[in-house]
Amino acid sequence: MQTPSTSTPEESAWNRIFEILRPPSRDRIHFLRAGHQIQTGDFAWASPLCPNDKEGMVHLTGYDERMLNIWYADLELSEVRYVGPKPTDTAEFPNGRNPFPVKPPAPSVALYFGRLQLFLLSRWLWWKTRQIRRENLLNYGKPKNQRA
Repeated sequence: MQTPSTSTPEESAWNRIFEILRPPSRDRIHFLRAGHQIQTGDFAWASPLCPNDKEGMVHLTGYDERMLNIWYADLELSEVRYVGPKPTDTAEFPNGRNPFPVKPPAPSVALYFGRLQLFLLSRWLWWKTRQIRRENLLNYGKPKNQRA
């Protein structure tokens, strides 16, 4: 594994990008956004645990192209390959996008079902709110001149 040249060991621990060669086991995944999975070929940014990573492991964070956190996990050094230092200049981010994103989730029935469920729930909430407003208008919204 190559090491980037920085001034301090703390900076060099943070200044790394890795490629996933083999996904970690479930017990080493700390956070995983719904619908996503850690895939071979994903890129990940080093984010060392405080005070230090576990011996023989590195703590990584996977971001999408908009720099949204997708997952956190501890990976063994044999499961990753060092790619290079993190980009530090905004010119290295084409169109403001992350040059090292994780792969987008593969379309699945569960993903589409979740989106359909969210759509139907939002439509139901909109309808229910509309009904409550109508009832309140009928009960309490009479013009002042008709009240006796």
